[in-house]
Amino acid sequence: MRVATLLMIVLAVAPCAPAPAGTADNVRTARRYFLENMAGGRFEHTDAMFAPDFVAHGASANYTLAQDVDATSSWRVAIPDLKVTVERTVADKDMVAVHWRATGLNTVALGEMPGKGERLGVEGMTMFRFAAGRIVEEWSVVDVATLRKEFGQ
Repeated sequence: MRVATLLMIVLAVAPCAPAPAGTADNVRTARRYFLENMAGGRFEHTDAMFAPDFVAHGASANYTLAQDVDATSSWRVAIPDLKVTVERTVADKDMVAVHWRATGLNTVALGEMPGKGERLGVEGMTMFRFAAGRIVEEWSVVDVATLRKEFGQ
């Protein structure tokens, strides 16, 4: 009876066990990317987070790490007080999904952002694939329709 009770407890707790260390590390790295790079504008540790053969997959093209960093940096130029929060993360094996929110005052014209001092808020989802603890691929979707609506476009 004791063995059956112990087995039932183990089986009940097993699905709630914490994620493997690699998955937890990947989630920390994904969060770190948003909080250090996008929110903080600090890119000095980018090489430690990303694999040399990193690829950001876009709707119409793929981008290198340098191009991805340039795009992220441009948000900070257009919105100097950019605040980025990680709303939630979901991880499975080598994949981490991040739901994020960015807010700030758009003071510099860039792309579709008019730079008229309007406050904006946008959300997005980014999926990262990891290998050996580093980001090797990225897919992002940004709520551009909300941005356009906020700018009256």
